[in-house]
Amino acid sequence: MSTKVLAVLAAATALTLTACTDAPPEDDTATATTTTDDCASLPAADVTSPEGWIGYLAEHPDSVGLVIDDGSGNVVAHGADDPQPLASAVKVVHLAAYAQAVADGTLDPAEQIPVAEWERWYLPDTDGGAHPAALERLGVTAEGTVALDDLVTAMIQESDNAAPDYLRDRLGDDALTAAAEQGGWDDFAPPTMLGNTLGFIAPEDTDAGLWDTAQRYANDPGFRAEILELVQQPDVLPDDPFGEMDRIQRDDNAGTADRLAGIHRAIADGSFGSGADIARGHLEWQPAPPGAEGLGFKGGSLPGILTEAMSLRLADGTVATAVILTSNMTEADYTAALGSFAHQGLMFAAMTEPEILDRIRCAV
Repeated sequence: MSTKVLAVLAAATALTLTACTDAPPEDDTATATTTTDDCASLPAADVTSPEGWIGYLAEHPDSVGLVIDDGSGNVVAHGADDPQPLASAVKVVHLAAYAQAVADGTLDPAEQIPVAEWERWYLPDTDGGAHPAALERLGVTAEGTVALDDLVTAMIQESDNAAPDYLRDRLGDDALTAAAEQGGWDDFAPPTMLGNTLGFIAPEDTDAGLWDTAQRYANDPGFRAEILELVQQPDVLPDDPFGEMDRIQRDDNAGTADRLAGIHRAIADGSFGSGADIARGHLEWQPAPPGAEGLGFKGGSLPGILTEAMSLRLADGTVATAVILTSNMTEADYTAALGSFAHQGLMFAAMTEPEILDRIRCAV
């Protein structure tokens, strides 16, 4: 998910938050927590507004990992090395591996892929409508073909879940781990979007492992038919869907805010190397806001989990990055947050307004 970023930037620029009343640390790059006793009163927690998100961060320190770097030496970090569920934010690694493969000639972005091959990794009615929306935008049907690069746009723009597993199957795990390492993520373990979903709705069928089960779904028509029938059952969800999804994600799709911020920065500033421009073009698919050369982003959402990573390239060459990984959200907070995407507004403001960054430092 997370395609609404430009819609919330207006809210970000309208923030009028009071900065901390004490002076910032002597070292502007310090990431140590500033106690809230030395700061102005924090706002009430409210995930429907950028300001309210500051209060939410303050009230939920154990379920948030964040790194915000304005590119000018000012950094705020909290739980930056603590693994958190990533949801679809992890797809930046699949994008990076694809970009490297295109750059070295392993893949041809214009190659026509049968939509049926893509859909071997697609489990209907489990992705919030992302896959059908992608097909509609691209003007293709299940009987047709799609350019490989267009398939990749669906992974980033609509957050299609079948595309990353298609790429993992085609490129192999070594390509994904190598791309992650190129971006500074040296302990990356490739996840499976389809496998996570199968583990959620059919845990008894995943004893062989999530990726093996995902591959079975893709290659075994009989097993696929069983799962498709199961998805239609009214009692398919576990008794505790939020807790179960959190467990599955932590086992198969977890990472740290610091690692995720690092690969976004490497792509944005070009230090990723070969393929950086290709990956950057996909992440910066929306028009840049005024005064910026590009705004890249990829986030995700699953029950109780909301994640976002951004990079902002300014005309003077400054590159800012922001990552917020949130887990263990209540159903009410999660639903409200998805209805507003206000966290994106806060992140953009923190990358561009020092007083907002200081205010977040007060909260965490």
